Amino acid sequence: MRRPISRAAHGLTLIELLVSISVLGVLAAVAMPLVQVSVTRTRELELRRTVRKVREAIDLFKAEYDRARTNARDARTDFRKRVSVDRSGYPLTLDELVETKILRRIPRDPMNPEGKWVIRSFSDNTDSTLSDGKDVYDIRSASKAVALDRTTYDTW
Repeated sequence: MRRPISRAAHGLTLIELLVSISVLGVLAAVAMPLVQVSVTRTRELELRRTVRKVREAIDLFKAEYDRARTNARDARTDFRKRVSVDRSGYPLTLDELVETKILRRIPRDPMNPEGKWVIRSFSDNTDSTLSDGKDVYDIRSASKAVALDRTTYDTW
């Protein structure tokens, strides 16, 4: 005697399979732009945090240098060695922030594939895009890409 084979034992028909694949494709197409915006927003937040952190470190370096320049009692000895007449008080390079233990490491630019920053010197013209490289007064991203708010990252 043969048992009747139920429809569930046969599996899915070709039409059911095509419909389910097309529904998954539509859902994936809707989700991809949301994922891209989320990834971009995360990188932008990282850029903002990193720029703020380095700028605060530059300001702290300047405050410590000025304290050493005025021979304050609480001045750190590694800054007293750096005092010079021809210095502005800002770090000569970003690496000097690590040498004086203000930063543990120089963070990478998350928007630039090389991770390099564009620096501005204290003596630079504010409208200029070039730096004389004498010291580090400010940093910005080297990326010319457009952010979610329609500005370019190199203006942040």
